[in-house]
Amino acid sequence: MDVRADVVEAHRASFRHVASPGACLTAAHRICLAEIARDAYLEAEPSPPWVRRYAEATENLAYRLARHAGTFSVDLYDRTIAEGMSALVWVEVVGVVIATVPVVAFARAIGSDVSTFPSANGGGTTGRVAPDLVDATLNWVPVAAPADRTAAVVQALSALPSEWENLWRLASAQYMSDRQMDDPAWTRGTLSRPQMELVAGRISKLRECFY
Repeated sequence: MDVRADVVEAHRASFRHVASPGACLTAAHRICLAEIARDAYLEAEPSPPWVRRYAEATENLAYRLARHAGTFSVDLYDRTIAEGMSALVWVEVVGVVIATVPVVAFARAIGSDVSTFPSANGGGTTGRVAPDLVDATLNWVPVAAPADRTAAVVQALSALPSEWENLWRLASAQYMSDRQMDDPAWTRGTLSRPQMELVAGRISKLRECFY
């Protein structure tokens, strides 16, 4: 199957992103989480969401998010933070899973082998965080200021610029950029905007996405 070059490059860049140091997590840790997310998504008989699959908190979060995202709630977030995970680590784990699962799902959908992750690129963490973090009404996690000027999904990963940038690199190739979303007539030339939204809405319904 022919795949647009920008999609191929966005997917490769996403896996390179996973294998690079994050703001809070090392490259090796991020690859571990990505492997857990990949395997969880592909698992034929996953554990139910109430079973703690991994003792380590970030690993368990990655598994549950990749396989049971519809079970997430603010209560789960609050409990996880109360148990000692920082909000920024939560954001980074979400970013790693977002960087992984769409690529894996796309490969499976077109009958292609799932690529392996690159080797870890670097050792430590970057500490790269948005300069001004604030609480948001639309999100559980802190976001880059100013809060609530855009949709919740747009600002969700903004506290960690690298995760936010990778999210929109993927979105721009697979869907559209945040700027293009403002234009209801925008099209890439394959599907019209209404057709894209019909497919997205149907999938969201089937996957019980609250959006």
